[in-house]
Amino acid sequence: MLYALLVAAFATATVMAQPLAARAETPSSVDAFLSAYRCPVVDRLEQVYAGGDQRSDFNRYIAVTVPEHPHGYVQCIFGQHRTKLLCEASSGYYYSKRGEPRTFRLQPEALAALARLGFSSDDTAGNFQREFDVAGVPDFKTIADFMLMALHNGYGARAETRLRFNAPFARTTRSKCVPLS
Repeated sequence: MLYALLVAAFATATVMAQPLAARAETPSSVDAFLSAYRCPVVDRLEQVYAGGDQRSDFNRYIAVTVPEHPHGYVQCIFGQHRTKLLCEASSGYYYSKRGEPRTFRLQPEALAALARLGFSSDDTAGNFQREFDVAGVPDFKTIADFMLMALHNGYGARAETRLRFNAPFARTTRSKCVPLS
């Protein structure tokens, strides 16, 4: 179920993320970005899923940040004993201090791109969210592509972007993802 939903969202977002005139260059940008970051994200997702006390959901998350964006990140957490996956994309809601007026909102095109991936579009009380049922061992590649498409289409991340990772059970990428020079 998770795989089918993510594949459909990914395919729709890939085609519809840009205006018709820009679609010709989108695949190369998307392909280059996925090629650069798929392995490190998959690797960290695998470590997060397998790490720690299997009876606990504590620290079973990964957050990927676009440093050049004022508030661009996507984070996913495995919950309910690894049977659910909750993903959030930054709305900018938490950018301002509590009680102060909002100073940041995503551009309409970015919000539309996240909505095409299935994220909620309500930012009145927090981040944009999407939850999935996870049965058995998840398809980490599909989850990674989902997260990366949100970063690419929602926050402008590209292959040359130096993403930042926060995952307590996956502090580094294992050697299988490090390119040989």
